[in-house]
Amino acid sequence: MIVTSNTVEHNFGIPRLNTIGQVDSNLNVIEQVTVSIGSSVTFDYTYETTDMEGVKSSVTESRTESTSSQFFVSLNTSGISTFQAYDDLEEDTVLQWAFDADSEGQKAKHMDANETIVLTAKDKLLNPLNYKKGSPVTPWKKRADEASLNRRMITEPLKSVEEEKEES
Repeated sequence: MIVTSNTVEHNFGIPRLNTIGQVDSNLNVIEQVTVSIGSSVTFDYTYETTDMEGVKSSVTESRTESTSSQFFVSLNTSGISTFQAYDDLEEDTVLQWAFDADSEGQKAKHMDANETIVLTAKDKLLNPLNYKKGSPVTPWKKRADEASLNRRMITEPLKSVEEEKEES
């Protein structure tokens, strides 16, 4: 089952079911559903490149950022009014049961978290300066160092290479 939110595509699947052997007269009754969500966003990415001769050109590529997660939903197995045999189940039907039983809102939480991850990865690629961190020398320290260097150059005569060798 595919759901699109903003520009992110969420692909839901069920990699595993946990069953109880028998509930009342029903066999292989599902008690827990593992729901997986594969989330992705595809976009065009343009960047500049320079070849060996120094010629610059723009390159546009289709890029996909993706992530996945999973959650577990317990199903109520008491008082089953309609029962579908295990071998006759369809994934979309069981997904809908899991979504209906998801009282904690796990589906929405995982969709939101996955969406944040893939959209942030996309933004980091498209706007890298927004994420660049640094710890440069403070401007006043830089000015003080430059002033000190300038004073030193004025007050101390330059030494020749021979004088430098003699001192060492």
